[in-house]
Amino acid sequence: MGNPVLRIQLLRKLWVHLSSKETYGLTPPDHIQRSGRQLGEVRRKELMHLLQIEKNLHELRRGYAQLDDMGKMVKMANAENYNDVAFSSIIESSEAPVEKEKDLPEIGPMLQNAIELSHYDALERLLRLQKLYLLTERIILGLEFNEIDKGAMDRRWFNRWKVNACEISNGAMQQLWARILVRELRNPGSSSIRALEYLSGFGIEDAENLNRLASWTLGDFVYRSALQALPDHYDSELFERLEEQGIVRGVFGKVLSKVLRTDMDGGFRCVLLIADKRLTITSTQARTELHVPAYMLTSVGRELLTLVAPTVDQDYLELVIQDLHARGMTVTVDDNESDPSALQVC
Repeated sequence: MGNPVLRIQLLRKLWVHLSSKETYGLTPPDHIQRSGRQLGEVRRKELMHLLQIEKNLHELRRGYAQLDDMGKMVKMANAENYNDVAFSSIIESSEAPVEKEKDLPEIGPMLQNAIELSHYDALERLLRLQKLYLLTERIILGLEFNEIDKGAMDRRWFNRWKVNACEISNGAMQQLWARILVRELRNPGSSSIRALEYLSGFGIEDAENLNRLASWTLGDFVYRSALQALPDHYDSELFERLEEQGIVRGVFGKVLSKVLRTDMDGGFRCVLLIADKRLTITSTQARTELHVPAYMLTSVGRELLTLVAPTVDQDYLELVIQDLHARGMTVTVDDNESDPSALQVC
């Protein structure tokens, strides 16, 4: 069981790194607690407000509304209806005068238009960040852990996170960005700026591929022969892409193997984690290591895989066990209840 006090400490650590400007409209958890209100209810109202602001921003961008002198939204005539009316009047009156061509705008109005657009873009990025902060908070409150590093996050890392994360609008991708922030909060320095750069280039398909890869990964490698024996699972183009992205090694060029090393004397024992399962590999034969065919994860690949927690691919797992049995090993499979952000490698 995790320590609930640590969750509160980690939540405070998140808000310490946020300025009042970038959380404008959101209430810090400490203030909510002191007011006697429920955190969930306050956050629900704030999230609904963020969604309404997003809707308002969309209407401003499309010209369906504008702001009055007091900063209030004023609805405009619907553009589609206006076009329909104008089109009908031309049909009904063939002698209608042709509208005089408008003069092209001078630099002043063009600059004003650019400023307005930049304000819309800035607000849109801020709204995305605020939703990510709320998502990060929710993830923290759902975690079970027994220790955290109380040191501050590297400011350079956090600034890079914000620059990239504010461009992400897809929910599945926002989950990855929130999780990597949680990981860095728990253990500053555990996530590299390089990993952020990789993640910034990810699309939905890449996120799905990361989940597939995690369902096959034992520690820091994929059991190559077991996966290739499943033609409906193995996708050579997928692994070629993963190697090109710098996530795995051993697809092109030299064939690699993983060396599993024993953690005991007088026999062989090695524990591997794969998704939601734990494999304990043993043998009564005295040996110090076992070599198995593998696609190896790179350091960045290991960082990125801690952001997902899929269930194991059962067909693949059965073939892994069969291959280990053929090598004289005994394999025990148990549920993995450990922290998915901590890769354990033999």
